[in-house]
Amino acid sequence: MVDVASTFGHGAAVAGGVNALPLLREELLLHPAAPDPDGSPAWIVADPARHLFFRIGWLAFEILSRWHEQDAERIVQQIQQQTTLTATLQDVAEVAQFLANHQLLRSNTVQGTDRLLTLHRLQQSDWLHWLLHHYLFLRIPLWHPDDFLSRTLPGLRIFFTPWFRAGMFGLLLVALLLMLRQWDLFWSTVLDNLNGEGVLVYGLTLSVLKIAHELGHAYAAKRCGCRVPAMGVAFLVLWPMLYTDTTEAWKLSDKRQRLTIALGGVNTEALLTIVALFAWSLLPAGLGRNMAFWVSVTALSATLAINLSPFMRFDGYFVLCDWLDLPNLHERSFRYARWWLRERLFAVGLAAPEALPPPLPVFFILFALLTWLYRLVLFLGIAVLVYHFFIKVVGVLLFAVEMGWFILLPVWREVRQWRGYWPNSRRKGRLLLLLALLLAGLLLPWSTQLTAPGLLQMEQSLRLYVPEAARLEQLPQRDGPVAAGEALFVLNAPDVDFRLRQATVRLASANWQQGAWSLDPTLARRARVLQRERESALALLAGSEAAQARLQLRAPWAGRLVDRGPQLAVDQWLPAGEHLATLVNEARLSVETYVPEGEMARIALGATARFIPEVIEWPAVSLRVVRMDESALRQLEEPVMASLVGGPVAVREKDGLLVPENSLFRVILAGDRPAGWPLLRMRGTVHLTATPQSPLQHWLRTALTVLIREWQL
Repeated sequence: MVDVASTFGHGAAVAGGVNALPLLREELLLHPAAPDPDGSPAWIVADPARHLFFRIGWLAFEILSRWHEQDAERIVQQIQQQTTLTATLQDVAEVAQFLANHQLLRSNTVQGTDRLLTLHRLQQSDWLHWLLHHYLFLRIPLWHPDDFLSRTLPGLRIFFTPWFRAGMFGLLLVALLLMLRQWDLFWSTVLDNLNGEGVLVYGLTLSVLKIAHELGHAYAAKRCGCRVPAMGVAFLVLWPMLYTDTTEAWKLSDKRQRLTIALGGVNTEALLTIVALFAWSLLPAGLGRNMAFWVSVTALSATLAINLSPFMRFDGYFVLCDWLDLPNLHERSFRYARWWLRERLFAVGLAAPEALPPPLPVFFILFALLTWLYRLVLFLGIAVLVYHFFIKVVGVLLFAVEMGWFILLPVWREVRQWRGYWPNSRRKGRLLLLLALLLAGLLLPWSTQLTAPGLLQMEQSLRLYVPEAARLEQLPQRDGPVAAGEALFVLNAPDVDFRLRQATVRLASANWQQGAWSLDPTLARRARVLQRERESALALLAGSEAAQARLQLRAPWAGRLVDRGPQLAVDQWLPAGEHLATLVNEARLSVETYVPEGEMARIALGATARFIPEVIEWPAVSLRVVRMDESALRQLEEPVMASLVGGPVAVREKDGLLVPENSLFRVILAGDRPAGWPLLRMRGTVHLTATPQSPLQHWLRTALTVLIREWQL
């Protein structure tokens, strides 16, 4: 919907001196609208042929209601005599210009037909722009549901009654109470389903919920007396989204009805969420409970993350527009924010796009800035998804299209507007200084640090495990310092003792038979076989002795024994692989960090660094680079750093291995352990001293690295 009131006086052409007026199209309709913020009445002009709606103010309505006079001066005189408004020929001319621009006038002359043809040609674009526009956004109507909604609405009126809403509110309280009692189980179910199968089920559930969401909009609009001409699917950068055409909601003068339509989808999802949460709390484990879980989680996440956002033209935006009674909020706030920015930069005395009461200018500016920031992040994310979704060459090209169309092109258009303000600017000195600072920030190599994720642990650390099922015969009394070679745990495994005795007997038998060759010709003929049996017995004995030696767990170096199992006791039987304790060298710390490929040239052996742990109770630690890998990581050996468990390194699981998403190199740092530092492994951030680099150099290096990697140059 276009707001005529916000268009008057700002760019409308004036046909001064022409009193004869063109004729209006006969099929146009007029509906009363909610009053303007200043309390003056407003109306909606409906164009049913194109399904478009235009909001007009009081003065425009008075002019249009006298349009049949066909004389601009007579219209002005009647308004002056019959109303309290002040009208001029300029006002009539602006309304006429607006009607002509939006094709609301009849075309009974050759000139009028030529004008329509000219407008049509201007609206046409070449094949490249057409392809870009329809690739970025395409809407396909699939169903004309108006008749179906009219037939089925009577059977659904129960859902719009006050007592039903009260009952659902009570059910919500009960469902939340039951769910909170099982919160740990609910949350663990969410984490357990963060995998490929879970994402697939989430997508299927989301598809079903979106159909219900759109039907909620459609039934709400039909109940309020609006026609719903179409439902279908829209593609935003090839991403499908269902839509319902509820444009006729703008003809409603009751703001509560418009809010009901805007919230129809959210209310439907909220209803399904309440029922699903209640069902999940009561149903036993199985298919029914899983379905209830997915419906509740999907509806909640989709509503909070997508539908209620006011920064895109989703439900949240229209709710905000109706709640504040500010139609076309995006366009008006963008226009006002651009004017504010131009005035702050150039101070050329531009007139404000529209007169706003004191609270609204600040709101418009902040809302526009937040929307631009939100869309910047969103479009960057979409560009990255498109880049990874397609094959390399197509992904790079589509990434460039996304960046150019959504980000660079709007910025370039605004910069082109700035060139016209420069000659009349009263702040040229300030602008030159700001430009110099910006260039200095981009070109000067002021960045002397490199930040990367890291894992801190003791430089020497050995985790002690039970080598095979055995009985514990000796253990240290408590954690503490140990000397090199000191016995820590002594285990006894009957199987090992049996194999040792068996190997001893076999070796003794083989030795006896080998010594009796000279006395027994039969043994002499089997000399080669007996020799192999003796060698086998020796190997079995060596293996048994090594297995028995492994049951004597000794400290390979002097250190401190920590993390001993609290339930360990003498004569306790332990399974193979049971963790006993950890031996650490408490004098030195080691940090394993992961540096992107493009940043490796900036660091060197011996470079200083600081490790800042995630746990804020512990201070930073000073370190030095002691080792740098020469090849990129093929797999992440520290699962605690993987993004799949909340770590900082983006990985994907492939054949049971954690494969980094980006090309990373491992760098090892070491340093002395501060007094009182805990003997624990912990994640944190490493700040490395690096060769100075400018931001522009960093961006170019990153871009070239990606191009070389993806194009395999």
